[in-house]
Amino acid sequence: MTLRIGEVFVVGRLPRVTYNARDNRGLEAQMRAYLEDRGTILSVSGATKTGKTVLLRSVAPEAITLSGGTIENISDMWLQIAERLGVWSTVSRTEVLAEGTASGWDAGLNTVISGKRTGASSTESSHESSLVRQLNPAIEARKSLAGNLYELVIDDFHYIDREVQLAIVRGLKDLVFDGLGVIIASVPHRAFDAVRVEKEMTGRVTHLNVAPWSAEELIEIARLGFNALNVLDPGDRLASRLAEESFASPHLMQEFCRRLCRANGVEEAQAEALTLREPSDWREFFEETAADTSKMAFDMLRTGPRQRSDRIRRKLKDGRETDIYGAVLAAIAHTGPKLEIGYEALRSSLRDVLDSEWPQRHEITRVLDQMTQIAREKVEGEPVLEYDDQLSTVHISDPYFAFFLRWGEGGANASP
Repeated sequence: MTLRIGEVFVVGRLPRVTYNARDNRGLEAQMRAYLEDRGTILSVSGATKTGKTVLLRSVAPEAITLSGGTIENISDMWLQIAERLGVWSTVSRTEVLAEGTASGWDAGLNTVISGKRTGASSTESSHESSLVRQLNPAIEARKSLAGNLYELVIDDFHYIDREVQLAIVRGLKDLVFDGLGVIIASVPHRAFDAVRVEKEMTGRVTHLNVAPWSAEELIEIARLGFNALNVLDPGDRLASRLAEESFASPHLMQEFCRRLCRANGVEEAQAEALTLREPSDWREFFEETAADTSKMAFDMLRTGPRQRSDRIRRKLKDGRETDIYGAVLAAIAHTGPKLEIGYEALRSSLRDVLDSEWPQRHEITRVLDQMTQIAREKVEGEPVLEYDDQLSTVHISDPYFAFFLRWGEGGANASP
């Protein structure tokens, strides 16, 4: 059967043809070693859309896998585990009771008079009795997990509120000691949440970092897919250009390769080898891709929260006018954007993009805090941006959002 392009370059699903295990990094080997040894919680960290979930599904396909986005309280976790294990939430017992009575007596006199009297009566009846008992999902799930070599994966652990994270860690700690394999997956700056919320876990959490993808590793995705489709990219020239814009994300690389093939009319494996043509306008190619990525998130952050009064208008050096929210996003984009931006670097970038008075520190940090809240509460999926006030650092967690800042509407490289 002829391979279709959707089977080759896969976005948001487990790739088969273009799966790159990155063997030189030993990620699969380290995870298998953990599942063999156990005794700790394994924290797998890496930027969003860099292959954490694909790695977990590949190495531990039979694991009980939960998403942090579906866990609002500790009961949610236990209930989902109980359902995955097929643990009953209620038990019922029905009894049919039969009753029968018989009575009789003998009387005797040892004197002159003697006699015997017997009397008997019997009744028989039956009735049905049902007992229904509600089981505690947490207790039943723990019973099923205890002593069994199950594997539990909690993806996007950083989505979960800190108080709930603490309850989860405390609830699993003794089960981990008994052999339960527990893997939590998070973005890099939240890799040690399990230790932060529960100091007793120090030394009981093993860390596995899913490092950003190198250009060569991304190019390998293109090679695998192009070979399967029987298309040619001499010298990896086109694949190298795509890798440069992928923000170390295999998801974006898959997206770019699929778009490039379709721009060349390739929908399935070719009967005869076809050499791929370069887009006539790379800027247009990337802008069209950006239009389908994070515009909604960008618009929410640029709009900011509702204000009672109009915000001060600020003029950018490229001629546009915006408010402080638009100015901060323009400054973030002006950095490249980088995926981690310290406050001083952001302030310097604001000076580069603004053609008017620069905002004060408290104004900038207030905007970053508001953007963080909007990204967490209003934008679906992974928070695209997060400001760590303790480290004074802006983290762009989503490479698609970073790509939009570079190539999307009003982005650093977008058409004026």
